[in-house]
Amino acid sequence: MSRTRLYIDNPLSPNSRFELTGDPAHYVGRVLRLGPNDGLTLFDGRGGEYPATIMSLGKNNVTVSVGEHIDRNAESNLAIHLLQGISRGDRMDIVVQKATELGVQRITPVITEYSVVRLEPKRAEKRLHHWRGIAASACEQSGRNILPLIDLPQPLRNWLGENLPAPGERLILRPGGENSIKTVDSDARDLILLIGPEGGFSNPEYELAESTGFTAVGLGERILRTETAAVAAIAALQAFFGDLA
Repeated sequence: MSRTRLYIDNPLSPNSRFELTGDPAHYVGRVLRLGPNDGLTLFDGRGGEYPATIMSLGKNNVTVSVGEHIDRNAESNLAIHLLQGISRGDRMDIVVQKATELGVQRITPVITEYSVVRLEPKRAEKRLHHWRGIAASACEQSGRNILPLIDLPQPLRNWLGENLPAPGERLILRPGGENSIKTVDSDARDLILLIGPEGGFSNPEYELAESTGFTAVGLGERILRTETAAVAAIAALQAFFGDLA
């Protein structure tokens, strides 16, 4: 039976004792119903992981003994930065979860002309916290020990204006795009992937993106939902050029 993996939002130290509180303690003690001497695997997002053993359980806390640091990571050799148009409902949650599982290193939610979701600053902070929690859970499940960086939502035009072309590939998904993902420079290790929300991009947005170094690529003859497009494109990139090759 595999060990339960838990992300700890605090630096861990080898050969020490650590107290789980809040949601992690509730999950271990009340949901999984683990007890003394049961094993866990802990990681703090800085790389590697730690075997741990439950020492004792209290009403609101769990004390664990942390073992030696194990230098194990499951990061792809292809650094994908996903620029994702914010979508409605749980679609954005699905994109964050699956992108994390597929090894994306950074996610920037962007607001476009056709975005239905508009986030005020306070709500944007709340959503960011929510997405980071989803990414942490996806890392626990998938075996990643380094969490993807997730940025605060921002207007697409602002991002394009502030981030001039740099070494690496820039791709924007466009239905009917003449290029395919196979046209990506196979030597590029850094890649930015831009995907629109439910309504896609406006023509001026496509033009602006292409003027800042993005190449329009298609995903076949079918029109995919935004969350499906993200999963399909990332999986294809990893299959052709990353750690799924």
